[in-house]
Amino acid sequence: MHTPRARQAILNKQIEEYVKKGYRVQTQTPSTAQLVKPKSFSLFWAFVWFLLFGFGLVIYLLHYVAKKDKAIYIEVNEEGKVTVRK
Repeated sequence: MHTPRARQAILNKQIEEYVKKGYRVQTQTPSTAQLVKPKSFSLFWAFVWFLLFGFGLVIYLLHYVAKKDKAIYIEVNEEGKVTVRK
């Protein structure tokens, strides 16, 4: 059984790894955290779609609008086991 401080340290280490990948902490408790990675717009792909199909830019814009931010939920239980739900 881990102390609350040890669980917090385990959680913080996990959060650091996801922050490096572009996630942001939305909410956090001593043993849980919800992180969100905002969707990104690619000027490169928008330009490629425009060059290839002309109207393809509209398709890419529709695709971008339909995309959702990625969200994950991290939990550290009393034994120190980390669970990540996407």
